[in-house]
Amino acid sequence: MTTSLPPRRADSAPSSARGALNDSDVVLEFSGRFRFGIDQWAYVPFTVPPEVARIVVTTGHQALSVLGVARNVLDLGIFGPEGYDVGNAAGFRGWSGGARSGYALSAGSATPGYLPGPLTPGTWTLAFGPVVLNPLGMDWWARVVLEFGRPEAEPPPRPRFAAGTSRRRGAAWYRGDLHTHTVHSDGHYQPHELSAVADDAGLDFVVSTEHNTNSANLSRAGFPRGGPEIVPGEEVTTRHGHWLAVGLPPDCWVDWRYAPRDGVFTRFAAQVRVQGGLVVAAHPAVPLPGAAWEFGYGDVDAIEVWNGLWNLDDELALRIWHRLLVRGRRITAVGGSDSHGAHQRVGRPQTVVFAENLTTADLIAGLRNGHCYLTETDSVTIRFTAAAGDATVVGPGGTLTVGPETAVKVMAEVRGAPNAVIDLITARGRVARAPVGESGTAIVRWTTLGADARFARLEVRRRQRQRRESMVALSNPIWISEAR
Repeated sequence: MTTSLPPRRADSAPSSARGALNDSDVVLEFSGRFRFGIDQWAYVPFTVPPEVARIVVTTGHQALSVLGVARNVLDLGIFGPEGYDVGNAAGFRGWSGGARSGYALSAGSATPGYLPGPLTPGTWTLAFGPVVLNPLGMDWWARVVLEFGRPEAEPPPRPRFAAGTSRRRGAAWYRGDLHTHTVHSDGHYQPHELSAVADDAGLDFVVSTEHNTNSANLSRAGFPRGGPEIVPGEEVTTRHGHWLAVGLPPDCWVDWRYAPRDGVFTRFAAQVRVQGGLVVAAHPAVPLPGAAWEFGYGDVDAIEVWNGLWNLDDELALRIWHRLLVRGRRITAVGGSDSHGAHQRVGRPQTVVFAENLTTADLIAGLRNGHCYLTETDSVTIRFTAAAGDATVVGPGGTLTVGPETAVKVMAEVRGAPNAVIDLITARGRVARAPVGESGTAIVRWTTLGADARFARLEVRRRQRQRRESMVALSNPIWISEAR
């Protein structure tokens, strides 16, 4: 899908020279100054002649740190001769954001974050996303080396993306992490290392969500067979909030260069759904420039209410989600570690989804329907049901259709959560509570009438000594609908 937004070419001063590296190499140099601000994109075109075997790009920019919290950043990417207009997947050849100061690509290999393939002669384009905190602007430079020679062999056709070989199949509860990063964006793990730590965390699947690139999804060889199922995805990192496209075909890439005012998010979200994916608003309440969610929730399938270790941002995201539930919006709560390395544990938290099988399509179906709950680790499990009469029993994401005077019995059980408290919550607030002792197991029961509750959900929390309450487990709601 291609959407036209007005591009901006960077002010630059190009020059070229031969003989700087090898006699046949061509060196192009560009420099300029970016204005203050974070919501800007700039493009520098250059010509790739025939017989170029490798493109090498290095960059630099003026450093600035604000109180050690924020800094100037020069996000990097590149587009081929097919074009760089918003949504042009054919032209996209890679993105590394601010994680790198340079990259290289050829027919057979590329820096992680970038796509190997033919270096087609024509006009290529350096893409920049400058984050400039200095009111006076930010100086930058870029150097492009065009290396001539015999092209590398192109990589073999990409196999179907299914690195994991599941140890369990069939209808079951499957544990996964919906938000992870590797060296293909700004993470520290190699793909095989991510797979190993996910396995150690007790996960059945892990979603690959690199920032603004699908290079990890296309580079299947990095994920070993025999580990957790690898679900392709992308963290679409706009300057107005981040969103996860979960369950994409490996060759699907989603653009991020737009704002709410451009009115194109709806179409990109629809593109993901048409391809079988899930649209997730990521960490919507993070108080960082460009990270808080600004696109609304009308085109969102799920909200990441739990991102990494539980904190105030998650509490705010939980409130956003709960308000949507009260309004009758059926939107799934999910969680993910947002791991970028060992300092952010993979599988903390994890999303536990009931799926017909451990495949991407079945996992996405379970998530879309809210058949899931969240836990801090794999040691925590919950059982959450609602029943009317002797036959009808539903779990998270299910709907119990009953008469207004029909008794509805709700039961919640938690295991593996010592010294916590378990709450049942409806649109009216908390309606039942039970302590969880040293055994880590507790059950809470509550009975209502069909007319008295539209939904019920579960929270398990633990009081920390020096901190706020920490979330241990959280369920998606069971919906209670009056028969008509």
